[in-house]
This record gives sequence, structure tokens and C-alpha cells, in this order.
Amino acid sequence: MKKAFAFGCILAAAAYAAGFVLPFGFDIIFGAVTAVLIVTAIIVSGLAVSGAEQRANYHSETEEGRHARLKMAAVFFCAALPSAGCLLITLL
Repeated sequence: MKKAFAFGCILAAAAYAAGFVLPFGFDIIFGAVTAVLIVTAIIVSGLAVSGAEQRANYHSETEEGRHARLKMAAVFFCAALPSAGCLLITLL
């Protein structure tokens, strides 16, 4: 998780640098980065499926596969935290 957070900090720094070059505001850039990472975490975790599909996935996958999938979702969420923090700072 530390590596994911560090990657998120690097990504937030790149988004900050892009804010000076691109014609968009910092809030739009940080919001887009945060949204992409959180939506990716939702898709990877399987939260975007119905209850019946979630039950079927739960019973058809192995415990190791489930842990790997949830760990990957947590990595994307941790990578989104620095950008989300920068977004909150720019909005306040």
C-alpha cells in the first residue's frame, strides 16, 4: 500500500505540473485523476455488479483470487487518495 500511495503522490505531482501547462483548472485535473482511479477501483473490486452476479462471483472464484482482486482495488483507492486530497484543497 505504501508503494501505491507513493505512486499516487507522484501522479498528483504530475497532475499539479500539468495544471500549469493545460488550459484546465487544477480542480478539473485533480477531479479527473481521482475519478478515474476510484472508478477503476470500483470496477476491479466488483462493486458495480448486481447482488446475484456478486454471489455467483463469490462462489465461483478462489479465496486467493478474491484476496488478489480486493487488494488490487485497495491499491487503486490508495493511489487516488493524494489526488483526492489535492482536489479538496483546491476546492476550499
